[in-house]
Formats: sequence, structure tokens, C-alpha cells
Amino acid sequence: MMGSLELGPDADVSQLEPLLTLENIEQLEATFVAKVQASVAQWLQKALDGEVAEWSREQEPKTDPSGFYHSPMPAIVLQILAENIRVTSLVSESLQRRVYGMALSELGTFLRSFNDALIRFSRDHLQGDALAPHYVPYLLAAFNHQSALSSSLSVLQPDGVASGVLVPVETALEELQRRICHLMLEALQVELQPLFASLPSRRWLSSSEMLDSVCEQTSRFCGDFWRVRKPAGQLLLAEAERTVVLLYLHALMQGRLVCRSASERTQAAERLQHDAGQLKELFLGLGLEESVHCSPVLLSLRELLNLHDSTLLGLEVAGLRQQFPDVSEDHVSALLDLRGDVSREQRQAALSSLQAGPPPSPSTGRRALFSLVPAPTPSLTSCLTSGPCS
Repeated sequence: MMGSLELGPDADVSQLEPLLTLENIEQLEATFVAKVQASVAQWLQKALDGEVAEWSREQEPKTDPSGFYHSPMPAIVLQILAENIRVTSLVSESLQRRVYGMALSELGTFLRSFNDALIRFSRDHLQGDALAPHYVPYLLAAFNHQSALSSSLSVLQPDGVASGVLVPVETALEELQRRICHLMLEALQVELQPLFASLPSRRWLSSSEMLDSVCEQTSRFCGDFWRVRKPAGQLLLAEAERTVVLLYLHALMQGRLVCRSASERTQAAERLQHDAGQLKELFLGLGLEESVHCSPVLLSLRELLNLHDSTLLGLEVAGLRQQFPDVSEDHVSALLDLRGDVSREQRQAALSSLQAGPPPSPSTGRRALFSLVPAPTPSLTSCLTSGPCS
């Protein structure tokens, strides 16, 4: 109005003070952001409460047309945040930036609340306080929710805002993914632990029954992993395969069996070869790329058991360290116990070669295995202490 031409020379707009001082604008923006933040926090909590209520349903999660587990929650969360950021762009750039910062803060709070809700969900289910009819499917659905939120962060970002401001939210999303993965593997471990109680044993030497049961249970557990979008689905499969191998290694080193003859050592070596092949076939069938399989470690241990000349154990142990740099003296000693034919002098020589050999090649690129296996230990402890899902 003050710029109207009809006022002509009677009003020199350039001489007038601003209608709102910078202090006024600051107060108005702060009040606006505080009120919007309170509303956004309520809306996000309502969206989370609705999602959590679904977890105890008798029905499995809903799926999208491609068969992936799906829920409207990620879209609702992003719409709430994006709409508030868009509206403020019509007012001023400074207000938009403030609301954007508030939106990221509330999203971080939402992700932490989501994380805490999953922990409670898992605890109540595993402790039997509130058994979920479809526990694993809803954890898989949570994987897809995390992926949807992670892949859509950019839609919230106004032009000209540095991407570095997203780092705290990206960190929270990564932590959420690790949490979901850890809870999945914890559930898998709980199911498989009893099956590994008979490994190794003389029954194990002569029969594939034990590993048949492990593979059947694992296949059933992982049967719906294909409903998780890539790359999270591959990550989850890879960590599931590693969990099975870790449980196998842990059982192998508990001193339950000492071979009494060369014949039994040959049987044990053949069993390791067979089991490695069976695990490979299982996870290839589930869709896991062979390049990330951990089961070939069993073939390396087979060589250690199958060695007929025990005076060459030092060379075999040095080779094992080249392949798996995190193997320790305790692990090697437990494997030598399993052989049952190693004298004190031969054991000492083999363990000495562990340190005397050339350093492992930095290009091996193998994931941690032996460092996650206490050897020996009187009771089974968790193998989920490190890695993408810990």
C-alpha cells in the first residue's frame, strides 16, 4: 500500500521505518516455530502409535503391489514435515530454514522413539509378556519403513541448504537399521541355539540330521526376507548367514568332542565339507550373493582337521591366519583339541607359527568371524557383538 503510485510525492516510502523491526520478526518467527513444533510432535507421535498398534495384530503386515511389506507411516511422517516446510517458503527464507531445522529435530526424536518402541516390542515378545503372532514380519516391515524414510530425506531439504545438516538424522536412521537387524538376528539365534547343542558329537560325525534341522529352521525364519527392499534385504541375509556360521564355530570349539582316531578326524573333516556345502546351497537358494558367504571358513577348518602329518600343523595354522586375521591362539588350540592327536610340543609349535608367519594381507576384506567367537567358554554367549547390525 505504501508503494502505491497514487500517494505520489506525499509519501516518501524510503524515509519510513520498517513496519516490523528485526526484533519483532524474530519474536514472531520463534512463536510460530514453537507452535508448529508442538503440533508436529503430536502428529508424529500419533503416526507412531498407530504403527505400533499394528504389531500385535493377528494379520501379517500389508504389502505393496510388488509384495514388499508396506505401511503408510513413512509417507505420513514425510508429508507432515514437508508440508510445513513448503508453507513457510511463502513467508521468508529465514522462517523456512528455522522450520526445516525444527523438522529435522522432530524427525530425529521420532526415530529414537521408533527405536525404543522396537526394543519394547522385542523384549515383550521374547520374554513372553506379549507374544506377537507375526513378530518377524513386522520387524521386516520396519526395515522397509527405515529404507523409505532414508531414501526420501532429500525431499525435505530446501534449496541452498547444506547437506551436512542431515548428518544427525542419517546417523539416527543408520542406528535404527542396526537395531532392527540386531533384533532379527537375536530372534534367529534364540531359535537355532538348541539345535547346535549336539555339535560336535559322534552322532554329528555320522549324520546330517543336526544341520538338516538348522537349515530347515533357518529357511523358515528367512523365508520372508524377500519382502524387504534391496539393499537392506541383502544385508539382512548376509548377517543371518554369518550368525548361523558363528553359532556353528562356537559349538565346534566347546570341547564336546575329541577325535579318537584318524578315521574320526577324516569323518569330522568330511562333515565340515558337507555342512559348508549345505549352508552354501541354503543361502544361495534364499538369494544371498555367494561373494559375501561366510560358510567357506568351514572348508579351511576342514583342512586343519584332515591334515595327516601333524608336524605340518604350523604351516596350516599360518595359512588359516592369512585367510582369517582375527583367529586367535584360543581358537586354534580348541581346534587342535578336536583333532585329539596333537602333542604338547606340536601344539606349541603350531601356536608359535600363528605369530611368526607373515602378516595377513590387507586385501582379504573378510568380515569379522573368530573375534566374535569366545573359545572356549562354559556357556553360550551372544555372537551379535559387532558388525552392520550391532
